[in-house]
This record gives sequence, structure tokens and C-alpha cells, in this order.
Amino acid sequence: MRLSISIIALLALAACDASAPNDGQVAQTLPAGAETVATLAEDGAGETAADQGNTGEPVVITADNPTISDTQDFDAVTERLTIEDDKAILAAQREKFKEIEPTALPTRNGKTVNVVEYALKTTNNVGEKLYSRLNPLGATIAKRNCARYRQADDAQLAFLESGGPKRDSKNLDPDGDGFACGWSPDTYRNLVR
Repeated sequence: MRLSISIIALLALAACDASAPNDGQVAQTLPAGAETVATLAEDGAGETAADQGNTGEPVVITADNPTISDTQDFDAVTERLTIEDDKAILAAQREKFKEIEPTALPTRNGKTVNVVEYALKTTNNVGEKLYSRLNPLGATIAKRNCARYRQADDAQLAFLESGGPKRDSKNLDPDGDGFACGWSPDTYRNLVR
């Protein structure tokens, strides 16, 4: 039954296109490095360089393209807007601007581990051993285990959640510095300085 349904599906797909995928015809392609340049016609429809009898010279695109902004062109803007118009636009934008009063920061529950807080609490450098690690194959195992995490922050978070830095149950900190998988607290420490 499955075989007959598969054959019918293949025949239906083959009937959709008159030419077979590999019928020996070579598709006409542009040579490598060739580029087609388009211009806008009077009615807004684009023509390709091939339609214009490509002479090899680049075709300049006219400036009446409505999709290209000319707001950085001083002459174009001064033709449309006066200083009074600009002042009115600026005043309208200032009216819409609202300054929000600061509120208190949300409190965290005591069970959440925070890598930023951990980085700011620690003072040791990366590679400076503080905790004993007794596994002689620790570096090899850590390399494999660290590959499971997309970012060093994720590995450090998992390390802290599993009892790190005193315990390294996931084998993420073979050197005993308290930092898993090459994670460095310097990123967060430098923000405070």
C-alpha cells in the first residue's frame, strides 16, 4: 500500500513539470563576475541591462526612486522644509517624549544563582587555584562537558547551581579556580570599575 502511494506521488510530481530535471539542456547563466544593473522606466517598471542592449557601461539609476531617502541631502531637504517646519517637527517630537520615573529594582528569591553577583563577589584571577580537584582526568572530562554549553555564562550558571565552586559535580572546573569552562569574571568586574 505504501509503495503504491509513493509511486502515485512521484508520478504526480513528475507530471507537474514537462521537462525532467536532467534533460540534457544547459541553463543559460551569466559568466562569473557579471552583474545585472537595473533602471526605472517612466511607468516605474524596472528594466534589466540585458533589455537595454547591454553595452557594458553601467547604467545610472535615476534619483526619482521613492524607496531611497534623501533626508541626508541638505539641498533636497531645504527645498521641502523651512526652518519653521523643522521647529514644528522638533516641538512635536519633544511633546511625545515622556520621561519615566525610576522604580525599585525587583527582588530575587534566595534560590536563584546569579553569575554577575558571583563575579563581583570573587577576587581571584582565572587559573588561580582555590579549591581542590582530585580527578586526574579532569581537564579531558571538563573539555567534553563544557562542549554541552553554548556559552561560558551558561556553563558557569550550571556549575554554580550544582554546588560550585566548592563542589564540582559536573566536572566543569578542573583547575579549581571557581570558574567553569573558561568563564571569566573580568567582563562583569570591568563594568563596575
